[in-house]
Amino acid sequence: MKRTMVKGILCALSILFAVFPAFAGGGSDKGSASKGPEQKPYVMKLAHGVATSDPLHQTAEKFKELAEKYSNGRIKIELYPQAQLGDEQALVQSLRSASIQLSIIYSGNAQASTPSIGAVMLPYLYTTSEEAWKGLDAVSGELSNRMIKESGARILGFYEKGFRVLTNSKKPIKRIEDMQGLKIRVTPSDIPLQTFKAWGIDPIPMAWAEVFTALQQKVIDGQENPYTTIPSMKFEEVQKYVTEIHYMLWTGPLLVSEKYYQTLPEDIKQVLQKAGKESAEWERKLNASLTEEAIVKIKQSGMVNVGAPEDEAEWQKRAQEIWPKFYEKAGGKEWVEYVIKTVKEANKK
Repeated sequence: MKRTMVKGILCALSILFAVFPAFAGGGSDKGSASKGPEQKPYVMKLAHGVATSDPLHQTAEKFKELAEKYSNGRIKIELYPQAQLGDEQALVQSLRSASIQLSIIYSGNAQASTPSIGAVMLPYLYTTSEEAWKGLDAVSGELSNRMIKESGARILGFYEKGFRVLTNSKKPIKRIEDMQGLKIRVTPSDIPLQTFKAWGIDPIPMAWAEVFTALQQKVIDGQENPYTTIPSMKFEEVQKYVTEIHYMLWTGPLLVSEKYYQTLPEDIKQVLQKAGKESAEWERKLNASLTEEAIVKIKQSGMVNVGAPEDEAEWQKRAQEIWPKFYEKAGGKEWVEYVIKTVKEANKK
């Protein structure tokens, strides 16, 4: 009888523990569950090549904030500024292999591995930021598809830092002939190289990390970059004159490694897309404000702002005449003409 009773009690306890595992010490405590393998955060390295004082780094911080917020902490972004993980050419390759997950790459530096991005860099394709925003938004979906095939990276958002202005240490450039004899550094990309040649000089391609020292040592006389880059890189220490050309907007996509992206669950993919879009919209407003501040700082530093060239129509004419030279290296004639048409149509709306 006792034996039967004991068996009954043990049987009842077994059932109880099976139904309510917390009684057996295997509870479903939320703190413990969050430490399980399935709850580990998705740690992503976001690398870029600019200084922490650059507005682009502020935008990287904004993307980090949004991604971590919208994922409720399931995403953790680690920032690596100032080329800590390599120059931009190296970062593109790191995205392909997924040794890093995210990067912001200047479009000109991305073109070596992604020819199609050259189509949005045509000189004087647009002459205001508003025109560029509409155009980039209209083509970015199809461009992203091409980038995935060409370089293994997907666009999450397009950042911009304003039009590239021309600086030099020698003389004010008011007309196109004033460029003659100057040693001007440009990005190692076919479009700026050919554009400056069309303006009558032989530009010097040079990696970004070498530019300040080259200016300081007079290896080069000048360079071209957005207004905000001048104070962030302390170019006022080695440059004297600024000329406001509107030939090319500094654009740089926020890229995610496609190899890595395809390993993510759908909700995490959506968070990255949302954070990328919103950070781009935030950055456009930030850049407009910072550009105005940079212009004031440049003047206060003693640099001379010449303004737009007196003959900018000639600069534009010569630049647009060489568009066909870029077709082959910018994704092909059909693609480039599609981009030109789409940008024009977007700005009619």
